[in-house]
Amino acid sequence: MDVPVRRRGGRRLWIILASAAAVLLVAAGAGAATLMSRDSASNGGTGPAIDAVGNGDPAAAAAGLGAGPSGSASAGASSAKPGASATKAGAGNSAPGAPAITPAAGKRWTVGFSEEFNGTALDKSKLSPCFDWNSGDCTSTFNGGREHYQPSQVVVSGGTAKLIAAPLSPPYKSSACQNGSCTYKAGLVSTARPNADASKYLYSFTFGYVESRFKFPATQGFFTALWMLPADPSYDYKTELDILEEMGDDPSTMYMTYHWNDRKDSVHINSGKHNNGKCASKDYSKDFVRMGVDWEPDHISWYIDGVECYRFTDAAHIEKGPMQILMHMMVDNDWQRQWNVGLTDPTLTRQLEVDYIRVYQQTPA
Repeated sequence: MDVPVRRRGGRRLWIILASAAAVLLVAAGAGAATLMSRDSASNGGTGPAIDAVGNGDPAAAAAGLGAGPSGSASAGASSAKPGASATKAGAGNSAPGAPAITPAAGKRWTVGFSEEFNGTALDKSKLSPCFDWNSGDCTSTFNGGREHYQPSQVVVSGGTAKLIAAPLSPPYKSSACQNGSCTYKAGLVSTARPNADASKYLYSFTFGYVESRFKFPATQGFFTALWMLPADPSYDYKTELDILEEMGDDPSTMYMTYHWNDRKDSVHINSGKHNNGKCASKDYSKDFVRMGVDWEPDHISWYIDGVECYRFTDAAHIEKGPMQILMHMMVDNDWQRQWNVGLTDPTLTRQLEVDYIRVYQQTPA
């Protein structure tokens, strides 16, 4: 994701450092590219730009909340708690086990953060439905997409959270969205500060293994993102760690990226489409998938379903300060339109169904 840099001025007004500028990063191999829009948004204004990607089948929606991916629980429906390795023991029982990753000598894994979504509403002491710069009207799209994020689009039931993207009428006016109009409402969760005036992040951490288990929609025009930014209230994001960016038209390519040096330099795990480093290229939308990243002082490793896909070992450029976590869907963003895989049907509703978000950290054994 490409987040625009937000600076303080007056009452936290945005200063656009490079108006409407865009940098197209072309990856190696088959030419995978990430569009990093520098003219993205927050509360109806411009904000930091970010990267991310999604694809799926229509399904009838429960309680009028719209369709979910084929075979997944609908937004209002109660389903059996999904299982996983290092998973909960069952519905209503939040007891995450250790990840299947060997800790350093003399260390063991402990749970630093765990949201299991076993309740009936979002636990706002752990997760915010908005991003860090929320000053009352939540958050608009990060990358020139169609969506405005609204707390109502995060529905918790049956042991999972549903982040729902649906058409919005009337549209929400925001310079962040395409043509100044957000025509979709969407769900987001983050460990950011609940509002721009708060002093503390709901959760931030330095080093650890982050994992989420979720089911994403494989529908062209929808984009799934799980990523991390520095926990910096000045919005000076010098690094960015993308655990997953998934474009809905291609559910086989799970884009994994790390950006440093004011996000000017990057390592791209995917060399073109249908390439996930050492991990398989297959349709990951058919069932729940586990995406994780092990962020340590000397390496960053990306995982799909417990398999290590790539390891970055340039320790000098690895972020050393606390970071925050974000997870959401975008709709028809800059990257998708640049690749001609944007939204084709603006009446579609889709959901990202999240089983859990966890952080494990190494402590003395």
